[in-house]
Amino acid sequence: MSLGPILPGRLPNSFAASRLNNQIQANRREIQKLQDSLSTGQRFQRPGESPAAALTTIILQKRLERNAQYQSNVQTDRSLLSAAENALASINDSVVQARSALQQGIGNNVSEQERLGLADSVASLLRQVINTANTTFRGRALFGGSQSSGVPFELTGSGAVRYLGDVEQFSSVVSTGVFLPTNIDGQSAFNALAVIEGSDLNAALTLETALSDLHGGAGLAGGSIDVTVDDGSGPITHRVDLSGAKTLNDIKVLIEDAFATEAVNLTVEIDPSTSSGLLITPSSGTVSIADISGSRVASDLGITASGATGITGGDLNPRLTLKTRLEHLNLGTGIGDTAGTGLFITSGDQSQAIDLSAVETIEDLFNTLRLAGLDLEPGFNASGNGLSVSSRLSGAGFSIGENNGENATLLGLRNFSSQTLLSDLNHGLGIERLPGQTLDITRRDGSTVSIDLSTAFTVQDVLDSINAVDPGNLVASLSPVGNGISLTDASGTDPLIVVENALSRSLGLNGIEDSGDPSAALQGADVGQRESQGIISLLSSLEGALRRGDNRELTRLSGLLDDESQRFLQVQGEVGNRIQTLDAIDARLQDEEVKLNEDLSNVLDADLAEVLSSLISRQQTLEATYRTASDIFGLSLLQFL
Repeated sequence: MSLGPILPGRLPNSFAASRLNNQIQANRREIQKLQDSLSTGQRFQRPGESPAAALTTIILQKRLERNAQYQSNVQTDRSLLSAAENALASINDSVVQARSALQQGIGNNVSEQERLGLADSVASLLRQVINTANTTFRGRALFGGSQSSGVPFELTGSGAVRYLGDVEQFSSVVSTGVFLPTNIDGQSAFNALAVIEGSDLNAALTLETALSDLHGGAGLAGGSIDVTVDDGSGPITHRVDLSGAKTLNDIKVLIEDAFATEAVNLTVEIDPSTSSGLLITPSSGTVSIADISGSRVASDLGITASGATGITGGDLNPRLTLKTRLEHLNLGTGIGDTAGTGLFITSGDQSQAIDLSAVETIEDLFNTLRLAGLDLEPGFNASGNGLSVSSRLSGAGFSIGENNGENATLLGLRNFSSQTLLSDLNHGLGIERLPGQTLDITRRDGSTVSIDLSTAFTVQDVLDSINAVDPGNLVASLSPVGNGISLTDASGTDPLIVVENALSRSLGLNGIEDSGDPSAALQGADVGQRESQGIISLLSSLEGALRRGDNRELTRLSGLLDDESQRFLQVQGEVGNRIQTLDAIDARLQDEEVKLNEDLSNVLDADLAEVLSSLISRQQTLEATYRTASDIFGLSLLQFL
């Protein structure tokens, strides 16, 4: 049986009321949303109203917030760099004035009174430079490195200037993935440190050496190698994956374990003859090692070979680390006996013997130097294969010598050695060699010798020339304590005299030893001291040279001031480039802000005219619904019938 269509009939009042109520509530909700849009100017108030648009809005708002923070960083960074730029410009003016004072004071055309007046003006310039170098802005010392509180430069009691900052830089995020230094440290700005740069210490390999420290810190990439051993009964090959190795001991274990159950075993060790590479030997027969395709770990280790009875690896040149033991330096020969010896360091007016008897690692050495109270800052040299020790004092000498041993030499830090060039002595002035002038020595037996040093180029040349006069009796050597040349004469008991002239003074060897003891040495002065080359040190030296009327020193300072002026222009240029970079980034950030706001407006902002039109329409619909309800529920039973 089929059903016919459902004919319209009477609806229950409850159903009609429910439908009208739903229409009324829906209209009221839409009117409320439209009124909210009018009051806030936004298309939606909650993410659920438009999930896709809400997600886009959140992303754009986060980008705007990040952009605003970048712009704030840029403005702060620019103000700091601008303050530094102004300070550097002021100091550059002082450099120009110092050069002018030097030019006026050099030569014999100025009176002593005028020269002293120029010295006073230089002293005033020095104070101005120090005050400017201590400039603070936004509560931060501009030239203190990461030590931003307090003053970075202070005068010591001896007249030197101590740098209390460091060489670190603050970096600020000025755009996505872009970090820009916002300060110039005192060393970069004022060349405030006197540095002794050490030579290559050739650290010996150990099984604990990290692979990342090999090849001067370049490390080596992981990979696999094919290792084949052949004792005559047939080759056995294993592919050894070294990608997970972290140390040389890991490599040793992986290679040895690959053949642990074979008839022929392999031994991997540090080559005892060099201490700089690996030695791989089979228990019998030959060994071959090759990289697999795409790997170069065997090549980097220097162990590629074919049919060898033993493989001697290449020099792996590990860099120094804080954990490097002193006994492993110089290919495992160490730095000599440290009991009763050590270093003799002079920094300014302070000299001190540094005991190294309890020092085991480079970290121990650095801590010992920092705690010595000599304003020292140790570190590694630029190549990472040697040491570097800096003095924080400007306007003062700095030297590292021996203390009755050879520790300073074997640490590569002795600044007055047999290989020192004579041209480097006396702060680069070299030695004075007037035509025909000789080094004249009155010996203990009363005789006099004159030594021609006209062809000498190194300190060793000077020592050789003196020692050739009377070998074994007249003996010149490096001073056993500190630096300088030590002279002994066993020819008699009279005074040992080195006649004073320009040559002996510049060698630091003029003087007399009159104890009557043939073993007593005439100790020369340390004329190889280092000094900082910055404007603070140069102004201090310039003041002293003007007061002494030292034309030779003034001539040296003239070239150094020219160099410092050029360096200062480079520093100013670097700061200027950073400011220009910030300006370009700021302009780009502002453009991005406009575009982000435009995109955000397209997604979030309401069209007020459209919203108002919709609101009026909804209100009219609501009113019509109310009238309909009134008409329906106002019917009487008589009307219904």
